Amino acid sequence: MYKIVVPTDFSKLSEYALDVALDIARKTNGAVFLLNVIGGFKNYSFSSMGGGVTDEYVSEEDRYVLELHRSNEKRLKNLIAKHAHGDIPVYPFIEIDDVEEGVNHFAERLNCDMVVMGTSGENTFSEYFEGNHTERVIRITHIPVLTIRKPLDDFPVKNIVFATDLKTVAKEGVDQIEKFATFYGATVHMVHVSNDDTERVRKKMEAFAEEHETPHQVPELTINPVKGSKVEQGILEFAKEKNADIIASVNHGRRGLMHLFVGGLSERLVRDSEVPVLTVHMDPH
Repeated sequence: MYKIVVPTDFSKLSEYALDVALDIARKTNGAVFLLNVIGGFKNYSFSSMGGGVTDEYVSEEDRYVLELHRSNEKRLKNLIAKHAHGDIPVYPFIEIDDVEEGVNHFAERLNCDMVVMGTSGENTFSEYFEGNHTERVIRITHIPVLTIRKPLDDFPVKNIVFATDLKTVAKEGVDQIEKFATFYGATVHMVHVSNDDTERVRKKMEAFAEEHETPHQVPELTINPVKGSKVEQGILEFAKEKNADIIASVNHGRRGLMHLFVGGLSERLVRDSEVPVLTVHMDPH
């Protein structure tokens, strides 16, 4: 069973993500785990349905968390009633943790296959240095993250643009992208943007594709060297040309000062792409 985590803060963006996750679950015979993370109270641990929680002998802070927990339980149930139609199993969960760590811990504990999150693509001053919740989840999690920034009435994935820098990556990264493509019978358009000789790059891309061959039978794989110095812009323009339904990339997981000043291509694509972005980690183990 394909397990999909949808973090929700009850915003419209997270509802867009839930709708897409339900569509993916239909394609993969999967299940959706609708997760609300209550931040700032790491020492608390409630079951998703409130089991074992009592009003007796609790402090004001305890009571606040308890009431918030109960309120969010109702909101989760309302979301499921609004969006699910009974054909896909959807399970509500509440975690008490920091948002990013809560999502990551939950996904690992339940051995989930994908996180689907809403993102605004907006950047505040603090987010420039720290990244928003979605970008931070991408940075720390070891399973694929699909980001959604607008409502999608329909999610027919026919064309996936796979942006690669051709550096050595874990085979599992490419494997996850091709696995997702096979669910939808989608064509994968591999693209590499650089100022190098186009034919030389094409040969490198063909060797890369052969080296990272996976057991998944992708309907069609195209090789596309693109000439240019602005990598992100080149990828986005190519994706528009191919009418891409998803842009996929492998996250190299930079940390510290290197991440601060350079950032990750995956995160920049998440901020700027109008189509969903699928990010897989360089080393998922």
